[in-house]
Amino acid sequence: MKKAILIPAYQPDFRLNKLIDELNLVSAADLIIVINDGSKKSCDEVFQTASQQNHVIVLTHPINQGKGRALKTAMEYCQTQNNIDFFVTVDADGQHQTKDIIRVLEASQLDPSALVLGSRSFDLSQVPLKSMLGNKITRLITSYLIGQKINDTQTGLRAFSRNTLDKFIKVKGERYEYEMNMLLYCGKLNIPIQEVVIETIYIDDNSSSHFNPFLDSIRIYRQILTFSLISLLSTFLDLTIFTILVYTLTGIDNILYATVIARIVSVNFNFLLNKTVVFKSRQQWFQHMWKYYSLALFQMLASYILVKTAYAALGSNVVGIKIIVDGLLFLLSYQIQKRLIFRKVTP
Repeated sequence: MKKAILIPAYQPDFRLNKLIDELNLVSAADLIIVINDGSKKSCDEVFQTASQQNHVIVLTHPINQGKGRALKTAMEYCQTQNNIDFFVTVDADGQHQTKDIIRVLEASQLDPSALVLGSRSFDLSQVPLKSMLGNKITRLITSYLIGQKINDTQTGLRAFSRNTLDKFIKVKGERYEYEMNMLLYCGKLNIPIQEVVIETIYIDDNSSSHFNPFLDSIRIYRQILTFSLISLLSTFLDLTIFTILVYTLTGIDNILYATVIARIVSVNFNFLLNKTVVFKSRQQWFQHMWKYYSLALFQMLASYILVKTAYAALGSNVVGIKIIVDGLLFLLSYQIQKRLIFRKVTP
């Protein structure tokens, strides 16, 4: 079984050539693909040296297009090489040990259906604070979104087989968000995720990283942030109508009527924006609506029962109780919408 190593490189230095030498020394792969992602002219010598090394091909982007696009360029090239069975993505800055690259590849060979991550430990003293905090936050969010605990969501060391190559090429994202999307889409594409513990290395406090904490974080969390904003707007609309009605309706079960009327308005508002803005589903409306309205009916009944039960027990602050109940139902709703209602068809 033949293996290929994919190395996206933007403004690399001599460490790229050293990495290639080490990989060739142990015959880690049959082919090493380096992608020059629009690096400046001063890096030409590094790429020229790389192209002269054994088993290496250099692909070039005339301008910087992002890490995700660079990986896709390498994958598209691999599609034309029918004799390659396994692939591993590696960062160009020397933070991945040759022994760990081989271990991740071996794990992929044992389970060709899986995406194998080379996972670092972020509890060590040498890990930069920004990297430690960034990974812990991302790990918490990602584990919630995909329903599986992931210890290192930001690792660039990832192995997979030809069976999943075509699927990963179709995953959206051109820059750093692409690697996060790979994890998020694994559930959709029925691809299991495995982790192999690797050595944690940070060179010069990770100063060589081209990750933009603000812009790239927005790209990574765009979907969940948009979903949350729309949900907050829907919740505000729901609570506003509920509050007005629960204190103006008399002589009837005001909690029930206020819940039903407020939820009918907010549900239609939420459905329209989630379908068109968050999940950008192209399926026909009727393919989603029965599922969505079934979920909305469940949420409405659950909200009514839980709010009324809690209010009967506590006897005060019905609006505050509703905020807590609907907050918990929000977390459940996101998972159901993502996994069942607006689930994309497998590419």
